[in-house]
Amino acid sequence: MNIAEMSWQQAREAFGKTDLAIIPTGAVEVYGPHLPLGADGIVAQALARALAERVEAVVAPLVPVGDSRSLLSFPGTLTVSPAAFRGYIGDLAASLARWGIRRLLFVNGHAGNVAPVADLGLELAPRGLRVAQVDYWRAIATMAPEVLDTGAMANRHAGEIGTSILLALRPDLVDMSRAASVVPRPTLASEYPEVALSDISFAQITDLGMTGDATTATAEKGRIMIARLVDKLASFVADWR
Repeated sequence: MNIAEMSWQQAREAFGKTDLAIIPTGAVEVYGPHLPLGADGIVAQALARALAERVEAVVAPLVPVGDSRSLLSFPGTLTVSPAAFRGYIGDLAASLARWGIRRLLFVNGHAGNVAPVADLGLELAPRGLRVAQVDYWRAIATMAPEVLDTGAMANRHAGEIGTSILLALRPDLVDMSRAASVVPRPTLASEYPEVALSDISFAQITDLGMTGDATTATAEKGRIMIARLVDKLASFVADWR
């Protein structure tokens, strides 16, 4: 159960049973014309909840907004600075540690959150707090490659994988009548993939706020990938002592 949904007596009992907190983190950003802006957080919360049903853990409230500056040309996208995000999760970790938590597993739904979480882990390790994170969009793409139809394009932004996951979890928020297939426009970054460029906005790559082929997505593909990732994470938690 999510801590925010517990009474304080329930929280006291839950903290007495485990030293593990699962922390879902997301983003609010363009995710194609057919998916909700909060897709990253929606999936992170669902995975955290599913994992907590398999292992002894408390689930922290969603950290909803990350660094999405490169997508700000699309209406509705929200962003916070990496420093603000890093400060927030640091304070959240300190609060959880107060109640006996010693292991923090971030179920991370946004690439921009990876570096701040990793930095937090390096800071907390000498204090006896252990931090791990699963960057789930990258992880889930490896779970069931045999069910995917679009190859290297499958895990593009709001493409086959992202759409399949949302169809499995929240079909009410998916409008497949607006799903599209988008080949990203070439940029200097695509011509020189060996060089990391920071000034390429997502709007330079796509007009629809997505890339890949969302029309190939199905809920069954999503369910298979989710089940395998939750199995993998449950196995990790059992070994992470």
